Amino acid sequence: MILYLANAFLLWSLCVAQLNEVSQPVSLQTLNLGDSATIECYIKSLMTTKVWYKVTTGRKLQLVASFDSFFNRIVYADEFKHGYSVQSDRLDHHLFIAATSWDDVGTYFCGVMKLNDIHFGSGTFLMLKGAKMISDSVVQQPESQSVQSGDSVTLSCSVHSGQCPAEHISVMWLKNSDHSAPEMIYSPGNENNTCQMVSGETTCIYNLPMRSFSPEDAGIYHCVLTSCGQILFGNGTTITNPDTASKPLEVSPAVTALMLSNIILGIVVVILVWTLCKTRRNNSTNDAIIYASVSSAHRNLIRRQGTEKHTGDSVVYSNIRFSESNREVSS
Repeated sequence: MILYLANAFLLWSLCVAQLNEVSQPVSLQTLNLGDSATIECYIKSLMTTKVWYKVTTGRKLQLVASFDSFFNRIVYADEFKHGYSVQSDRLDHHLFIAATSWDDVGTYFCGVMKLNDIHFGSGTFLMLKGAKMISDSVVQQPESQSVQSGDSVTLSCSVHSGQCPAEHISVMWLKNSDHSAPEMIYSPGNENNTCQMVSGETTCIYNLPMRSFSPEDAGIYHCVLTSCGQILFGNGTTITNPDTASKPLEVSPAVTALMLSNIILGIVVVILVWTLCKTRRNNSTNDAIIYASVSSAHRNLIRRQGTEKHTGDSVVYSNIRFSESNREVSS
């Protein structure tokens, strides 16, 4: 029984651990330059140490802050001591930026420390729109497309700029999906990009080829351009996969093994309890002694051969007569 309870508790703990105890509901947040930003994070955990990390557009990992809810103590990294603050209570652990700058662009992850591991949320990509981006336009094609598994698809992004030459324009792609964290995808080379200048204006087309498409590749892809120090982004292309709608819920092998062991242990416990109850019932029946037909009369005792019945360990005596005058018992 103790082993069964321990298994059940372990199964419950593992199932809870697989749930999204760290939630970042906003995957992409777009603000104007200089605006304040609140990056939301919700943590359901008894662990007291929480953290905020940032992944820059150059793929650099930076610790923003760590805070202990038990001692109510927050420690900020040197680069984030000014303008950053963590607003924390029982469930909410939001990161607040007073006035955003270009250096704040990146993906922010909140997490909770468990022993030697950190469980992170899905991440929030912070994007800023500059004041001089009005004359530039970024167009993505197609707006949405359904792709079968194993097929190929090419995403296209074009930028028309009258201010920045082609050599000062670079491109990367931002992928957002419900089942994974925001991902930065860098173009593999210039063979998929074409730029031309017409009447002093630059027009560039950037392509992202995707071969052997899988359900994990489904999501929203944003074209992110760096044009003369400014960041431009497209309206996004939604790529869906028909297989994801009917894809069954995946259960890890550990959960499956624990579920099977609990079922087997439960059956064993039921059999043991049933066997024990049956044994106790048989013992109580075999130990019974029944005396019946007892009478007392003030007359001579009539000697008669008594009737004796045997059933297993049970003995039944009947036809007992008692005579007070003769003080004799006949059975």
